[in-house]
Amino acid sequence: MAKRMLFVTVVLFLILALALPGPAGAQQKKRFFGIATGGVGGVYYPLGGALAQALSNKIPDMVVTAQTGNATVANLNLISRGEVESGIAQNNISLAAYVGDKETWKTPQIKGLRGISALFPETTHIVVQKKAGIKSIYDIKGKRVVVGDKGSGTDFDVQRILATMNMTYNDIQPIYVYYAAAVQRMQDEQADLLFWTAGVPISSITEIATTKDVDFLSFPDEVVKKLQAKYPYYTAATIPAKTYPKQPNDVGGIAIISLWVTRAEVSEKDVYDVTYHLWEKTPQLYREKKEMVSGSEMMAAAHEQGKNVKFESALAGMTIPLHLGAYKYYKEKGVNIPPALIPPEAK
Repeated sequence: MAKRMLFVTVVLFLILALALPGPAGAQQKKRFFGIATGGVGGVYYPLGGALAQALSNKIPDMVVTAQTGNATVANLNLISRGEVESGIAQNNISLAAYVGDKETWKTPQIKGLRGISALFPETTHIVVQKKAGIKSIYDIKGKRVVVGDKGSGTDFDVQRILATMNMTYNDIQPIYVYYAAAVQRMQDEQADLLFWTAGVPISSITEIATTKDVDFLSFPDEVVKKLQAKYPYYTAATIPAKTYPKQPNDVGGIAIISLWVTRAEVSEKDVYDVTYHLWEKTPQLYREKKEMVSGSEMMAAAHEQGKNVKFESALAGMTIPLHLGAYKYYKEKGVNIPPALIPPEAK
């Protein structure tokens, strides 16, 4: 009898504990916020991971996770289907998805796509096998060319680059592979040339340049100008000398901006909180000394491109409207928000 009374008492205690405010109740009120990133060999993965760790360490009731994946296009589709709250994506592809540009975006339009912040520039690299005899981008006819995963941001970039030279994939042998497979193709000499759009430096390209005799090609000025004339979000960029092994000189390239994006249906409070803690110095709750740090500072410590994640350029290159939560934060900070970036929900 005593055992039965003890059992009933324990059950009643647990029921009361769950019903009352306190640690047990708090556990059930955790908010979860995902960030879709990219492959292990790229830049999205380490920076997204650093951001998720920072936010989880700074927002007491939120668990933020970074999810590895296939970067821009895959991330946007995950967001549109409600399978993840946010992700990192190129600004050009984000715009195409938002407006439903059928030339570029082949899946359903994402009218609810919204921005949180611009992050860092992504530069298109051209790496060639030295023995392939490719001295210029104009020499790639008939060559085996890595163009990124099918439907990726790099894939879209390459198609536009070729179009400026009156070429298509019919003029080359396109190889659709992602980071690890791209490295393997170059190392096994099953590809003559590789295009890759990502933040500098890319560990995959460092690995290729360390193990193979390669050259880095610059983009001709006329190609850059033609791209900019049709797609204004492209900008001229430079990969500084010695960024990679076997790269003695500066290399001229093109770049777009990566964005942290979400969808309109995600909670205004959630997006406000992650935006706030991206930029504001707040305590690291689970560290012994509880140091004051911003999410962007933790990203800067994780990867060289993290140093380009700056508050003063938070809206630079933003090609879609802001989310209400991010809009509220930037308004509070006195940021001049262009009309095109004001959320439709705020108008």
